[in-house]
Amino acid sequence: MSSSPEWADDPLAFLIDPIPKEIFFAEYHEKRHLCCHRDEPGRYSNLLSIERIDELIADSELPPNAIQMARSEPAIKRRDFSYQNGNIDRGAVVRHYQQGATVILPQMHLADAMLFDFCNCMEKQFSTGVQTNIYLTPPGHQGFNTHYDDHDVFVIQIKGKKRWRIFNNPIENPYKGERFNSSTFDASDVKEEFILKAGDCVYVPRGLAHDAQSIGEEPSLHITIGTLVKTWADLMLESMSSVALRHSSFRKSLPPGYALNNFDTKKTEEYFKNLVNTFSKEVNFEEVFEMFIDNFIRSQGPIVRGGIINGTKSINKKDKFKRRVNSQYRIRESEKSVILVCAGGDIIFNLNQANTLEKSLTGKPFSLNDIKDIEIEDAKDVVKKLLAFGVIEKL
Repeated sequence: MSSSPEWADDPLAFLIDPIPKEIFFAEYHEKRHLCCHRDEPGRYSNLLSIERIDELIADSELPPNAIQMARSEPAIKRRDFSYQNGNIDRGAVVRHYQQGATVILPQMHLADAMLFDFCNCMEKQFSTGVQTNIYLTPPGHQGFNTHYDDHDVFVIQIKGKKRWRIFNNPIENPYKGERFNSSTFDASDVKEEFILKAGDCVYVPRGLAHDAQSIGEEPSLHITIGTLVKTWADLMLESMSSVALRHSSFRKSLPPGYALNNFDTKKTEEYFKNLVNTFSKEVNFEEVFEMFIDNFIRSQGPIVRGGIINGTKSINKKDKFKRRVNSQYRIRESEKSVILVCAGGDIIFNLNQANTLEKSLTGKPFSLNDIKDIEIEDAKDVVKKLLAFGVIEKL
């Protein structure tokens, strides 16, 4: 078992240090930006490098959407760096980069083990999906004009530096897909300017307009970490669906002719108010919230590294195992089985394996010698299933 990186237990603290997490959530989260300056240029260097970007562009398969490019002026279009079949033209990417275009690698955490692990840890800490976009900008250029994002981001500067501008009058919690309207935006209303250098991090809540330009004599490389949150509106919509499944009155069609000019809305409004009352009485918060938790855990990418290498090796009674750091799970029981809700889906166990399952998940090291209440083959079955989904690891 290899040692965990320093951010494994608390990736948020790694990003915002020295600001305490309690202060961050009370004063900054979804409210205002936070810039963490530090004289530590190599702080994030183990996550990514320009050399790694060069290697990916030169040696990896580049299907459509593997790379995007952006330039504030003149704008660059996808056909400028793609073949007719949509695949990426490597030479064109390098040429446009030479001419000031930003190279963007979206969702790179799906292809890079270190970034995947970092996002995985962030997801568990925030209970939400987390993604990465990588931006490599030549010296003295700007990839995007002023804009805001529809999700919160942490921008960590890996190499080089950028001059940032943060603007006033943010859009409060924009909905997913809500576009920045440049025609109504006052570009002179700058709230703050600062330089983000290697080792620094800035948190930008969704809806807060900003822009950044690479400065100095070296390229700028940064990682944008986006948190893809579930909102109260998402929870309310799912709650409504849950009630509608149980009450057919919610599934009745709207009255015929409701769009006609002479339609009388009084009875329709009364029916609507009755549905609202029914919803408030029948909605089951615990049921829907538990479902949200289960679905989030299932959506996590399981950590199965080493699973194929060790998959066919025999398990000895003295072999030691332990639940992975930060692994999340829920145990559900039915009349016929025990269900472990974990990253990647559900694992089904026999009822007689319940105690062994619970012992395996305590976080303390254990071996088959510690399991006394079931047959050895049943105990091995528990261990193998947990290993396959990365819930536990061999020490």
